[in-house]
Amino acid sequence: MILDLSDYGKFLTVSAFKTPQGIDPTGLLKELRTRLPNAELQFFDCNHVAGIEHLEMAAVNALRAFRNSINVSRNLSMETLLYASAQRQIDVAIQMLGVTSSSQSVGFVAFSETRDFAELLENKIAGTIAAKLDMSLLEEWSNEKADGIRDMYGIKNAELEALRLPGLEMKEIISKAIVERVALLSTRT
Repeated sequence: MILDLSDYGKFLTVSAFKTPQGIDPTGLLKELRTRLPNAELQFFDCNHVAGIEHLEMAAVNALRAFRNSINVSRNLSMETLLYASAQRQIDVAIQMLGVTSSSQSVGFVAFSETRDFAELLENKIAGTIAAKLDMSLLEEWSNEKADGIRDMYGIKNAELEALRLPGLEMKEIISKAIVERVALLSTRT
């Protein structure tokens, strides 16, 4: 999926893949960053991501932080990880959302200057990992994932009840709570 964020001078590629057998996602990220030096690229463990909107909002807020000179990190990919984790400390953000050798599904964002380069990035990433990209991995939910995300972000039952609207599933309520945390990160000092 390629999103037009041209208001910020960027295009955003968001997708995911199943980690190929015997491949360490951390090493793969380093390899891709070496092969694609003009791309800002960040991996996330899908088990800790509350959907596509979670990553999209993190990316937009990271771009806004750079535009307003309130960024914490020196690069856009790390700033996106910070926003996605709703944290200001890089080591905490990496611990929360970063990939490890046990990550089975990996979500990613990649920033580019043009739509053509965004499409090229998507193809290069898919070719390098030798796996099919599958955005639906970002939207997969289980009770275990929901409980893990709630614990990770400190989402209490009272907050979920306050966000509950008729017709919303629990995953949508949890996602909404996280998106609020992502948006509020820039207001913290």
